[in-house]
Amino acid sequence: MRTAMRDRSRMRRRPGQAGQAVIELVGFVFLVVLATLLCVQGVFAAQAASAAQEAARNGARALSLGQDWRAVVDETLPDWARADVVEGGADRATARVRVAVRVPIGLRQITSGDLRFESSAQMPVRGR
Repeated sequence: MRTAMRDRSRMRRRPGQAGQAVIELVGFVFLVVLATLLCVQGVFAAQAASAAQEAARNGARALSLGQDWRAVVDETLPDWARADVVEGGADRATARVRVAVRVPIGLRQITSGDLRFESSAQMPVRGR
């Protein structure tokens, strides 16, 4: 019994084991933080795609009714969303609007022109 206790105490006191545990902990914490940041980035991307789709649809609807479609697109986009491209046009039968929204990187205030979602919508023209 005493020999087993001595062996356990020797194992606990080996030099370098405490350092190895710290390194493993740091590696694990890094992986957890990285996974969390990737999940947050995925949520931002989904929100940007949804905002672009909704803004394009509402803008096309407003254009088809002869309203100020640019104002509708601006009102539809959330405060954090930055629109890179906003285009619209209509012929006799169809109103089309295209919107591109930048995806936030890490924080909603930081965006990149390379990461964006584009969405377009068309509606039948009414009342003309």
